[in-house]
Amino acid sequence: MYEFDDFREYERLKEAEIRSSFILSNEDEINDFYDTFILLKNSADNNWNYNNALDFVIDENFTKNLTIGLALLTKVIENDNLVNYVPRVTFRNQLKVENSVNQIWKRIQQSQFENKELWELSFYDYIDDTLINNELADSLINTISKMNKPNTIHFDGLKRFLKVKPNLFQLILKLITDKNEKEGTRLQVWMDFFSKHFESLGDDIELIKKAYIQQNLIQHHFDYQGQGFLQILRVDKNFLIEFVESLYSSSEIHSLGGDHSDMSYVWNIDNIEDTLIQVFDLVIEKDLYFGISEHYCNVFFRNLKDEQRLRADNFIRQYVTDNNSDYQKMQIVVDLIRHSRKELFEEIFLLFISINKDKETFSRLMWRGNGGTYSGDVIIGDIQASEWRNLLEITNKSDVGIKLIPIKNYINEQIDSCLRTGDRERQRKFLRNDF
Repeated sequence: MYEFDDFREYERLKEAEIRSSFILSNEDEINDFYDTFILLKNSADNNWNYNNALDFVIDENFTKNLTIGLALLTKVIENDNLVNYVPRVTFRNQLKVENSVNQIWKRIQQSQFENKELWELSFYDYIDDTLINNELADSLINTISKMNKPNTIHFDGLKRFLKVKPNLFQLILKLITDKNEKEGTRLQVWMDFFSKHFESLGDDIELIKKAYIQQNLIQHHFDYQGQGFLQILRVDKNFLIEFVESLYSSSEIHSLGGDHSDMSYVWNIDNIEDTLIQVFDLVIEKDLYFGISEHYCNVFFRNLKDEQRLRADNFIRQYVTDNNSDYQKMQIVVDLIRHSRKELFEEIFLLFISINKDKETFSRLMWRGNGGTYSGDVIIGDIQASEWRNLLEITNKSDVGIKLIPIKNYINEQIDSCLRTGDRERQRKFLRNDF
């Protein structure tokens, strides 16, 4: 392969070589080929590409002689598919004529073998459009109903069945969701399923919401751009509340936020503000915030686009105006302007102290965070004193006047306290001969 400038040219030549080298004509040759193939595959350090070669051989023999092709498939089936082979090239090329299709399907149904359900799914994916009928659509549903191991269902090839059974995807989604819930099967849909096929899922929005939450909890990298999420939100904004609640209630969640750590796309939904207020209330109820890591609500304010930024910032301003006396709600805002919306820090700080001059509320808010990680030869007290001085400078920009004296006194007390801490740090370093 490495001798070729274009690896695809190598693959074309290698495929042609494999196809021409293994034209079989009788049972003995089939047995010899299969036994040698098993020996070589089991002996190889890296055998991931062997089944591609097997697919080429079976497909080529099908083209030359239907009987030999069927015998090769039968050989794999009779040995319980020990090679974990799933026909793809073979089915793509051979499921075009009704006689061949019927014989292949009959051969698959004659025995139980490893990955049989994947053979059937591949069969549905590649069968010719002209041979799709309602009976086959029912057979597809039956195949999924019998699955008892984790598998991923790909719907791109199955959308052709919608012409004979328009509600097929809704039926399959209900089946997958029920099996996962009642049997713990862990059947998965592909990551873009809800965005790509939303229009084909029917009008049962409760089923769609339940299925989405379930899929998000059982698989990684699911709908990571949120396009499927948006489709559901456009129908039911309350799904945002249900989704966040699922993150807190599930024992299977990979990490809070997970692949949905950037949900700024919610600002594409009209009038999402009222729903977000409910989400904030939910998070306050579920999550005791200590300021050690970023607050969960940052997910709605990361990487905002221009129009999103305008709405999001107006939301923060209004939230401060409406909730300035509630320190738990204000703590969310302080965290947002310290992490996701740093550009707003000074503005929101001044807005808050202009409408709430209570020193007790101010002192409970983590304006400079909750400590941090420091490295190198630093005096932590000096760093923290500098952070408080910065807050004092911002405070001095306010035109509120003498009503801010209690807050300014509090900040000065913090500066003095940090400086004393810094002096003690220097003393300890000196006594340890660190200087």
